[in-house]
Amino acid sequence: MNNNLIFLGEEDLDRNVYRVFNFQRLEEIFHDKELTLVKPKLWDDPFENFILNSTGALPDGRECQIGFRDSFYGQCWSLTKESDAMWRIYSPNKESVKIKTTIRKLFNPIFSREDYNRTQSSSSQRLSSFIGRVKYSSTKKLTAMLEDRERMSNKVFDQTGRGQASTFYFKRWAFRHENEIRIMFNERIDSDQNILKFDVQPHHLVDEIVFDPRLSEEEFVRRKNLVQSWGFNKKIVQSGLYKIKKFRVALYET
Repeated sequence: MNNNLIFLGEEDLDRNVYRVFNFQRLEEIFHDKELTLVKPKLWDDPFENFILNSTGALPDGRECQIGFRDSFYGQCWSLTKESDAMWRIYSPNKESVKIKTTIRKLFNPIFSREDYNRTQSSSSQRLSSFIGRVKYSSTKKLTAMLEDRERMSNKVFDQTGRGQASTFYFKRWAFRHENEIRIMFNERIDSDQNILKFDVQPHHLVDEIVFDPRLSEEEFVRRKNLVQSWGFNKKIVQSGLYKIKKFRVALYET
């Protein structure tokens, strides 16, 4: 599995990661037992996939398009347990939920899919599944990467597939608050399908469910009961991010 980890080590596999889903999507995960990866072109940041979307410039001046740029699918998680930005950006309707899992639990199902693909193709040299930590840098430094011919050639022409996948783990400094972990899968063919689903066991995957702090107490109780009716018996709470208790101020007597 080491070759499938990007900017992560085996010691990181049991670290907690988090993602905010709308409640309907959470329900689908438990009922359908699937997670959905999407093509990076659907992500909000237009700078995503900037390396593979670039035009290749050969030493003799010829230009080329980089292959397999539309064969990757991904999903983004965060190492940050909670933040105001997380809820406001990913729960605009104030009704979403945050689930907690570990890097290992998140990656194992898609890594198992790679094992199956290898069995079908009798190939042990080409990697398809990856999980890694995003590195953040300035736009100037990221665009300078494109001018490093040796570095870019090593990534784009890497026969194992790891080099191409690693290009998805660079992002602009303005997004560093996301503290992002990404799972990526290379389907090896350019497809018109924008989503890729893979099987999961939600009761094993999900360690905790946290509801939006702005949800009414009555609605939280109703939805908590609904989640429990699915057979989920782990921790279900509402975030207390915006619940401020009364404080005592220490003063001298005047």
